[in-house]
Amino acid sequence: MHNSKKIITMDLETRVINEIMSYYFVSIYDGKVFKSFYLSDFSNEKEMLRDSILYLMKRKYHKYKVYLHNFSRFDAVFLLTTITEICDNVLPIKRDGNFINIKLIFANKYCLYFRDSFLLLPSSLRNLAENFKVDNKEIFPYKFVNNKEILLDYKGKVPEFNLFTNISEEEYESYSSEYKNNDWNLKTETIKYL
Repeated sequence: MHNSKKIITMDLETRVINEIMSYYFVSIYDGKVFKSFYLSDFSNEKEMLRDSILYLMKRKYHKYKVYLHNFSRFDAVFLLTTITEICDNVLPIKRDGNFINIKLIFANKYCLYFRDSFLLLPSSLRNLAENFKVDNKEIFPYKFVNNKEILLDYKGKVPEFNLFTNISEEEYESYSSEYKNNDWNLKTETIKYL
């Protein structure tokens, strides 16, 4: 069996404003280089996502598998539109309503494969990190970023406890104590989280 090391991880972070889900951050890691795309650095989310896909369309990433956790049931909805706008040669494979693979061919000779890591490892990223004894996903205030009044370049006080999910008050207190001078930064914390 061929064991390829040509793997990239990719993640999209979304928020819900006025009952509409949109993405505001994309992270890519090729095993050596971490690259992030944050919405406040772009004129709109479509441009941000387009740039993140174009970043991957390089000869050095030829035949790489790009894994997104829960891609087939979530991220594919956002990515497929952008991928098909960039490239005419897109070959999706679906089974039982899930995207098994999306092959993107570019420059008529290079290709990328987008796949769902959840189909291989059906567990939350938090649980996988614990099981494999690697750094866990950071704590993140999902409800904070879903507030339309909050700007993506927010800097200031740590969001209140009720804006976080799945953490204890002790975890929140420990987390908050790291930011004593109103130096909490949404962009920095999003990057750390992803």
